[in-house]
Amino acid sequence: MQLAIAAPERLDRLVLACASARFGDPQGWDERIALARREGMEALADVVLLRWFTPSFEDVQRFREMFVSTPTDVYVAYCELLREYDLRGRLGAIRAPTLAIAGAEDPTAPPEVVESVAAEIPGASVVVIERAAHLVNVERADEFNQALLGHLA
Repeated sequence: MQLAIAAPERLDRLVLACASARFGDPQGWDERIALARREGMEALADVVLLRWFTPSFEDVQRFREMFVSTPTDVYVAYCELLREYDLRGRLGAIRAPTLAIAGAEDPTAPPEVVESVAAEIPGASVVVIERAAHLVNVERADEFNQALLGHLA
């Protein structure tokens, strides 16, 4: 979204997957950063994976292993970025044809949040994919790719 605002000439189309203009508040990110630094990635894994996938997703262990093997300093840098990320009130500047995709069971960017993002972008459309959480592109890859390719065609 930032690229679409700052350098619109670089985009032909835009797909937003489980997007929000702001993810949580700075205090929540500070707490997550402190926990990662104090106890490492293992301490965060179960909570994060509950947000990424629905209970019916069968390949959670592979993503858990990936998550806990992430260097803590890399994860902390990502959290610091998200702590500062705030595009509220700026999305109306996006001019690229936009598709916003939501996972119906995403607690991080629920459908109503994704719909509010799309509502600020002129002409944007929304697809909500059932039985999916935050990593909808992983959990429901076929449905996600169908929506993605339909928009990009």
